[in-house]
Amino acid sequence: MRPTAVDRSPNRLTPQALRPLLGIDVIVRTAANLWRGRLLSCVKDSAWFVVDDDDVVVHLDQIESIRAA
Repeated sequence: MRPTAVDRSPNRLTPQALRPLLGIDVIVRTAANLWRGRLLSCVKDSAWFVVDDDDVVVHLDQIESIRAA
């Protein structure tokens, strides 16, 4: 089976890169905010987090960094 191509551009975050973080607490940095919450879903253009009791949806292009908390 051939491996699929992966966008390795340092300026583009992909849903595939976020999949290992699904369901765990993460720290997300954007230009405007820093959140600590649980990553619940990631799709083509956005990621969905629960921060405290609030749902937060962030466009992938807005995420500067994300890591396990």
